[in-house]
Amino acid sequence: MTMLSTGPDLSAGPALAAGEFWIEYVPAAHAEPHQVSFPAVVEPRRHRNLWVRPRLRPEAAEAVCEWLNLVYPADPDWYPLARFEDDLLVVLTGDAAHQRHKIVFGEDGRYPLGELGRWFLSGPTHTRARFYRQLDVLRDPERHYPRPGETVVTCDPNNLPASGFPARVDSPPGQAAIPVFRPEVAEAVAVWCASNHGTFPDDHPQVYFDGDTLVHVHQHLRARDGYLPSRIDPDPDGNYRIDSDEWTFQAVSEKSEGAVHPAATTPGGGR
Repeated sequence: MTMLSTGPDLSAGPALAAGEFWIEYVPAAHAEPHQVSFPAVVEPRRHRNLWVRPRLRPEAAEAVCEWLNLVYPADPDWYPLARFEDDLLVVLTGDAAHQRHKIVFGEDGRYPLGELGRWFLSGPTHTRARFYRQLDVLRDPERHYPRPGETVVTCDPNNLPASGFPARVDSPPGQAAIPVFRPEVAEAVAVWCASNHGTFPDDHPQVYFDGDTLVHVHQHLRARDGYLPSRIDPDPDGNYRIDSDEWTFQAVSEKSEGAVHPAATTPGGGR
């Protein structure tokens, strides 16, 4: 996980608003220490069949400008420059930023970046506070103990017992079993996936919470036209039913009638 280490703290920028998702700029170098995510509405059509076309509200566009001024010296031929001239957003691209693009404030109250930049759907910025929160969640043993009627399941069977989490498993007739997680366990599942995504993106999804909504960015679908991350809202009891085909869980233990630690179970079949 990378965290901002120098310069201003840009991680405390605008939060997600309705209809927005986190976007990120492709870094010029591996493990670029200045990676920051920004909230944006994403247009259906992709740029060059790969990058998203974000539309930014003014406060997010201002945060992008500030960030680009920070990272531009690292690779002037890769990162664009941007600044505001009254209500006009000016983006400078190309070698030594000699191409000038003027972006007008749109009718929807946003600045459309269109084909400017290599943006992709991502997750929240990796900050020190977020890192330590993830450690606290993963180290909490109570999030691994099943309650009566719950089964320990995993989406990462190669890392048991750490990847085992308790869920109520619903089995509709003729359908695949559906794990239903308590909110604190759903947070642990999301943290487990997100903390491993950077190292193993094909095996662990990009997952984060937008308020009470669990958001999943599919690694292999996010570059397709029209794709938007899937959203899972809590049910009336506050629990999360993960019934999307983009998630696969395996049962680790039989249904618990008491407190059974996942370390005492063995992998089993199931979804």
